[in-house]
Amino acid sequence: MKQFISVVLLLIVSVAGRSQFYSDEQLTKELGISINAMNCNTDIGGQAVDVQSFKPGIGIYAAVLYRQKIGLRLEGTIGSVTASDTRAIDYNLKTRNLDFTSNIKEVSLLAEVHPLNLFSKETIIHSLSPYLLAGVGYIGFDPRTQLDGQWIYLQPLHTEGQDFPETGRPNYKLSGLSFPVGGGLQYSLSERLILRGEAVYRFLSTDYLDDVSTTYIDPNLFDKYLSIDNAALAKRLADRSFDIAENGVRPSGSIRGSSKKDAFYSVNIKLGIRLAKNGGFGSSRIAKKAHGCYAL
Repeated sequence: MKQFISVVLLLIVSVAGRSQFYSDEQLTKELGISINAMNCNTDIGGQAVDVQSFKPGIGIYAAVLYRQKIGLRLEGTIGSVTASDTRAIDYNLKTRNLDFTSNIKEVSLLAEVHPLNLFSKETIIHSLSPYLLAGVGYIGFDPRTQLDGQWIYLQPLHTEGQDFPETGRPNYKLSGLSFPVGGGLQYSLSERLILRGEAVYRFLSTDYLDDVSTTYIDPNLFDKYLSIDNAALAKRLADRSFDIAENGVRPSGSIRGSSKKDAFYSVNIKLGIRLAKNGGFGSSRIAKKAHGCYAL
């Protein structure tokens, strides 16, 4: 395995070194769009990677790179995540029988580093360039599940007794911070067009992306604090183990989830365009010099 990784890295460096061109600009601006496959790592499902849970999403971004070494990227992403205990391997999770889906909206500011260019005195745009990402974002989410063919939003049901005096648990907000880290490969289709493939993992400030975090509560509390209709829904959705015939209702105080913060991640394909002043890039090793504008 180590030999395989070494060969791949050597090939990347070799291709990047032979196919490159130079820019006379200190700052390179880039605009682009992306499509992604999004997934999550929460209390539900118990799997770091559940292939069946990948959902499509889209995004846009704007970036500024200093001499193709380091830069900042502002990005907006829309997608969705889902998970289900029915696909869990662990028996206790499978019989817990919870599931959720949530739309995700994220705005993030990312730092981008291109290691191949860090120690270069010239501004070199490699045909193939690996890069690293890290930053901070702000997300909006709203977990829901299906019951009798209808989508039910979970946060208003206080399924773990959030905001109930007996529990001391505040109700969670439907927004929070994300901390993205990741990396990718940038391929210059031309002096102007860029294709990117990247993977980004987001650590979250919330443990309620999936509406699951702590313990089961006394179901009588739902009658005390919720309307008749919401109390009936909360009882059915807080503990769904009763849907499995051989499994009884979970007792109050028993473990429903983990206090570990949730996360989600995405695999992205991006298409960008470099913006520059008239005159474009300088001398090129892979294309003729552009006069007055970029060469596509």
